[in-house]
Amino acid sequence: MTLLIAETAWHHQGDYEFMVGLLNSICQESDADVIKLHISLDLDEYMSRDHTAYETLKSWMFSPKQWEELIGIVRLSGKGLMLLLNDTSAIEFATDFKPEIIELHSVCLNVPSLQNAVLDKFGHRTPVVIGVGGCSLQEVDAAVRAFEERDVILMFGFQNYPTRYEDVNLSKIRKIQRLYADKRFGYADHTGWDEPSNDLITLMVAANGMDYVEKHVTTVYGQERCDFAAAVSIEMFNDLAKKIKLIDKITGDGSMALNAGEKSYSKYGPMKMAGVARNNISEGSCLEHESFLFCRTGQKTAMSQIDITEMIGKKIIKDIQQGQVIDWYHFAG
Repeated sequence: MTLLIAETAWHHQGDYEFMVGLLNSICQESDADVIKLHISLDLDEYMSRDHTAYETLKSWMFSPKQWEELIGIVRLSGKGLMLLLNDTSAIEFATDFKPEIIELHSVCLNVPSLQNAVLDKFGHRTPVVIGVGGCSLQEVDAAVRAFEERDVILMFGFQNYPTRYEDVNLSKIRKIQRLYADKRFGYADHTGWDEPSNDLITLMVAANGMDYVEKHVTTVYGQERCDFAAAVSIEMFNDLAKKIKLIDKITGDGSMALNAGEKSYSKYGPMKMAGVARNNISEGSCLEHESFLFCRTGQKTAMSQIDITEMIGKKIIKDIQQGQVIDWYHFAG
């Protein structure tokens, strides 16, 4: 089953009341399975002061107490909690809340201090998402090796405000999936909010064995805020959730056994050509190539075309009339 993640990121822009309203709306009105929060507590560990976004992000920071209250909203809703953690203080803070999933963003994927903090503070039962969008294969491989003893989810997709569908590179994603076939996968979609094929692009990637699909969600659709370029409305999100469920049904469980629909189609006689006696075949004789032909008929048999061929040379124990289908009861057990 594909789980749908509602991403909030920095969409709050430091407005705590807006964030409360956004979370309440997502929790109460959306079909999200998991709510994702970005937590930064030590911006100076995450970003140098000479970065153009430093002062802006500094002014948008929430306190630990505020994050505790926001996490409480998610917990009360019963939805899963996913925490993207940008610094070691945030990682230590998050341990008290036992999130279902934690994530290291692709921008800090192979930072040893963060990797070690995650390994130290979270046990084996907590899945670790590693964002691999925009990462080289060398970077991906290094991160996978760092968490080789953990339940790792490779999360494809990246935000370049927004992501052009030409840059998704589904063929590359499929190749990476084959390289790490023992891992689980997710897709963080960042298609433009006003892209007419927004849901189609998401679904095209989701259909490739994604265990998680992530979308930015907003209550002010199209309003210019941080990350608005890829944020969909709750209505759009819920419509996507219905289509994701359809993909799950189409995907099936991978069983190689014929399901009920396939069995009804594959009946020998009415649907598939069955072995039919060319002439009368007497008890005690042996089945020969010339004894039968294959054709569709109103009669039914449990013997496949392969079964009939493999029984050539076997003794018949019951008379078979011309035009009668050949079945297992015509042979000795």
